[in-house]
Amino acid sequence: MTNKLRLILLIDDDIDDNFFHKRVISKAGVAEQVVECHNGQEALDFLMNKGKYTGEGKPYPQPDLLFLDINMPQMNGWEFLDAYDKLPAHIQGGPVVAMLTTSTNPRDINKAMKYNIVRDYRNKPLTQEMLKDILEKYFSGQLNAGNR
Repeated sequence: MTNKLRLILLIDDDIDDNFFHKRVISKAGVAEQVVECHNGQEALDFLMNKGKYTGEGKPYPQPDLLFLDINMPQMNGWEFLDAYDKLPAHIQGGPVVAMLTTSTNPRDINKAMKYNIVRDYRNKPLTQEMLKDILEKYFSGQLNAGNR
């Protein structure tokens, strides 16, 4: 049993939302690291160890939990999911993907849940209660009860 998730990845172009969500996660004390990417392409680059995120020779970062927005520039959440699905298994890892968006459109909810990787769909903002619920649902065996 571990005390914290290794890595939570926030994929959202809204800087204020990312700041707030990082704070919620930090206050909960449930992750060793929280990384934010501002669009799907930036997240793919991070996962494939490209650019500013990691040096050469380091293992692929494999987040335990991804919070993914839908509407972003350059590569939106749907495009990210399509591209992520094509990544080799050693890069994917096996994270829990939770859509975290302002969309309450039933079509978006249904579309999201058609992706095998998407396990949850939540509306912004992330709250302590929401985070606790996600952690209990998907990581109950990994986290110390004291951290939830």
